[in-house]
Amino acid sequence: MARGADQAGFDAVWVGDSVVAKPRLEAMTTLAYLAGITSRVRLGTAVLLPALRQPVILAQMIANVDQISQGRLVLGLGVGWNLPSAELEWAACGMDHRRRARRLEEQITLWRALWSGEPVSLKGSGFVLSEHTVGPLPWTPEGPPILITAGNRGELYPAQLDRFGRLGDGIITTYVTPGDCISLRREASAALVAHGRARPDFPLCVYTTVRLDDDVATAERNTEEFMATYYGGSTGAHQMGLMGLGPAEVVIDALRQYEAVGVTDICIRFSGEDQRQQLARFTREVLPAFL
Repeated sequence: MARGADQAGFDAVWVGDSVVAKPRLEAMTTLAYLAGITSRVRLGTAVLLPALRQPVILAQMIANVDQISQGRLVLGLGVGWNLPSAELEWAACGMDHRRRARRLEEQITLWRALWSGEPVSLKGSGFVLSEHTVGPLPWTPEGPPILITAGNRGELYPAQLDRFGRLGDGIITTYVTPGDCISLRREASAALVAHGRARPDFPLCVYTTVRLDDDVATAERNTEEFMATYYGGSTGAHQMGLMGLGPAEVVIDALRQYEAVGVTDICIRFSGEDQRQQLARFTREVLPAFL
């Protein structure tokens, strides 16, 4: 699928992240492999959960993938859901679920210090650095762009917006309507200004679900079944801001609504077990409308 996306004209390919909560390929090693079999697409995480990992090791892994991909890495970062299953995953990895937001912020600060190439002396959660450096450095001095989660489900939490204002290059969000995106961009822009980092054109990426079927009802049914299996229960998928369910014209219209409100990137998850067929159909019927 990554090779096909690279050749067809897609802008990026994305991988998710979990360790024991769901069966997945590991995010960073998978992106390292994809860096070697693609030549053009950006390589994104939607989203990486840094707080599950030792931060110095992860800083080197990220820099390495960015270097071998020649600067194509994009980091979507989050703290994970506040669910009992998420707490169990943190415990399995030896991490405190209650401190995940603080650990995320600490890791971003640490990464950028190490990616500067200058010796770093710093003590934090699970690490002590004494004039240490890492190598290789990222492809560019600023490192890969960091998109921080905010506004999921249309909920604008001040702590999330403040975190973005201090540390983020862009935002990645999910379960949002186009109207939610307008509010999110407005509040996120204000957070950047508050921290002296004004950037009105910051990237805003929406992670959404697409299902191509000949009619909307079939697409909604297939998506609901897929999401219920994936998350272990009914989600009301078609009612949670998920757009792009049905024939090509419905999907195109949904994605154009996001485009019209300033969304810069759409990260698409295809629902259903027929992933390759969905990608092929999307490439034929939807992608030409955006090239």
